[in-house]
Amino acid sequence: MSAQTSIPPTTVALLTNGPGPVHLDGDDLVHNPIGCLPDLEPETLDDAFSGRVGPLIGWDNPHVITLDDDRWIWIGQDAYFDYTGNANDLYHDGRQIQNFAIDQRGSCLDLIYRGAPDARHNFELGDVWTDWTRFFWPLGGERHGDSLWIFWSEMVLSDPPPGPWEGIIRHPVGIWLAEYDPETLARRSFEPAPDPGVFPGYGFAIASDEHHTYLFGNSNLLNLAREGGRDAFHSATQMFLARVPLGEIDERPEYRTADGWSRRAYEAAPISERFWAENTMQPRYLDGRWIAVTKEDGFWGDEVLIDVAEEPWGPWRTVDRFVYEHRPGSTGKLSYQPIILPWSNPTDGLAIAISENAEFWEHAVADPPMYRPAVIHRPWPEP
Repeated sequence: MSAQTSIPPTTVALLTNGPGPVHLDGDDLVHNPIGCLPDLEPETLDDAFSGRVGPLIGWDNPHVITLDDDRWIWIGQDAYFDYTGNANDLYHDGRQIQNFAIDQRGSCLDLIYRGAPDARHNFELGDVWTDWTRFFWPLGGERHGDSLWIFWSEMVLSDPPPGPWEGIIRHPVGIWLAEYDPETLARRSFEPAPDPGVFPGYGFAIASDEHHTYLFGNSNLLNLAREGGRDAFHSATQMFLARVPLGEIDERPEYRTADGWSRRAYEAAPISERFWAENTMQPRYLDGRWIAVTKEDGFWGDEVLIDVAEEPWGPWRTVDRFVYEHRPGSTGKLSYQPIILPWSNPTDGLAIAISENAEFWEHAVADPPMYRPAVIHRPWPEP
């Protein structure tokens, strides 16, 4: 495919439901400007994401990283596209890609992946591109100076697969750390993380205060069959914590223990342990406060919790909990992995993105709107 002249995002109309203009850059990235939103209110984002986002017709689990005062990058996963303009199911225009990016400048969005519209590849291919049986899902990330750092979870197909209501058919086997140019998003390096283990996987979430960058750890093991089935102990119910000096993300961390810090990972103790299947907290440091959002038991639960803490190791205190109401769908739905959007503030409250899916995957395949994130508003938590 030959390169085409790009249309600057600021000249694109409101989000299109068509494929939009496409151009290639020198790093083999496909840029697909898909329009601008009138504002970043939760209701506006939710309305936009309930439909097609340009050619993007199904996706989940976004992570949103601040790049500048008025710029963010969304890293999403398991995405389906339609460049034909007439898809009636997720598979209509080709296979899934396992990760992609949206470069958000102000309220304008530029969809990014590799390859070409008719031969799409992941934004992050990893160390060696294989196929859909081994790939990389995004974890936490931050920009520090002239580097954008993102942790990635190496995922493989599970054997044995999960039984009914035992979760997903994929599990993590390693944690990797990538460095990117924050202006162009060109990749500079991709290496095993300083601690590449997955029990827990440090870098599951990242947040910094004035002195340290904190790496929150969780096994993110959502195939319950790999830990004895539904009635066994599940490691994803535990959250751990490590830290490095501010911005030194590629350094070996120290680990939070029951009474302090240690360089020995085996001495780490959970900072939170609760629920039955998963406790995949997503903390942020906002306006001088530690705030986290968690979906109780992920796929299997109903409630969303907002927790606050004076320090990232806790104690974490729940100040808001509510039953999440899915968007209307043609069949049963579930939700998982909420995140606090980074522009949340005390005046406007919390904007929270949360992934939605059908209870049975074949229903989402046949009805793409079942498989799109939602955005909700919650009050700023009281002290």
